[in-house]
Amino acid sequence: MKVLLVSQPASDGVFRHVEALANYLIDQGVRVHLAYSDRAACDQLQTLVGHIAAAGGGTLNLRIGNQPGPADLPALLALQRFVRRLSPDIVHAHSSKAGALVRGLALLGMKSRVFYTPHAYYRMNAPRGIKARFFHGIERLLKRTGTTITCSSDEAAFARDCIGVSPGDQRTIANGVDCTRFRPRMPGEVLALRQQLGIPEKALLLGTVGRFSAQKDPVTTYAALARIMPELPNLFFVHLGKGELEPEVDALLAHTGLGHRCLRIPYLADTAPFYRMLDGFVLGSLYEGMSYAVLEALASGLPLILTRAPGNQDFASLGLDRVFWAAPEDPVSLSEAVLAWAGRTDVRASNCNHRAVAVELFSLETGYARLLAEYHGALLSPGVTDDLEVSKPVSALHHQH
Repeated sequence: MKVLLVSQPASDGVFRHVEALANYLIDQGVRVHLAYSDRAACDQLQTLVGHIAAAGGGTLNLRIGNQPGPADLPALLALQRFVRRLSPDIVHAHSSKAGALVRGLALLGMKSRVFYTPHAYYRMNAPRGIKARFFHGIERLLKRTGTTITCSSDEAAFARDCIGVSPGDQRTIANGVDCTRFRPRMPGEVLALRQQLGIPEKALLLGTVGRFSAQKDPVTTYAALARIMPELPNLFFVHLGKGELEPEVDALLAHTGLGHRCLRIPYLADTAPFYRMLDGFVLGSLYEGMSYAVLEALASGLPLILTRAPGNQDFASLGLDRVFWAAPEDPVSLSEAVLAWAGRTDVRASNCNHRAVAVELFSLETGYARLLAEYHGALLSPGVTDDLEVSKPVSALHHQH
């Protein structure tokens, strides 16, 4: 089997998904090709490109951004030539820009079977405004092209009810997390990690991972912390990420005078140690597909403070025993959730069931085996010739969660 993965984002959760999927498929004997963009790329992109090339796959730099622009047409034509040269059996697009390009090629006659993972539709929380209508209009035009892979029940409902994707053209497969890399901390690890950042060893440390963007809504998180930090002198906060809303957050911190207790790390090549120095994890998003950061915190055994935003609701049905919920865009509600977490006598305890749930339900093998099974099913459906080079399904394909 030959699979072409197409993705515009080269950092954050979408990239981590594509990276892990590519590695999994290669390990299963699948020939993997990659079309990507090196704009705003993380360090691991070139490592992934080199790994795919070393395994015999082709790579193509599309050089496009996430907004519509003049580079999109040359990218479409380059991708068309790439597909014609490689003749992949499956083309799997990740994020809206790649989804538009790949499904556009399908409308132009591309014969490969098409899959599309949105990784959260734009403004799932409030699909209003000119920009939202524009992006959702494109999604509706392309909704019947290929199979849509949604990552959560909220995203699946949005695809069905707002975009119009039929249930037969949609599958819901949760994201997976590397439970070997992301694990609870061992004795002695906390001190070394915190010393690097100048955080007191005995501090109560809350953290988050995410862009300073409207979707992640960092302003509400910092406003919530500003309300309660004066009464929690031991509370420190560390944020892994960067983005366009940093100046707004800087202004808020300057006004409150709490900047010395709110630390920022723009980027880490390996994020696993970051989680191990935390006592709790907070995510104040407005909407998600399914957050990789939450899954990584879950696998690391951390208590969670989450907004009841689309894409987070699936975590409410898993029987997790250390989750504190808040309303989106509500600093008061979020501050109360943080206080509830900080007020537990066992706040630093590592005996919650989060790690076990992550291992059982969100392992890489579970999610990616289901994706590989969908690829095989598409190739065996009517209209596919019998001479395709299809590798044998592995036993993990039969595991359903």
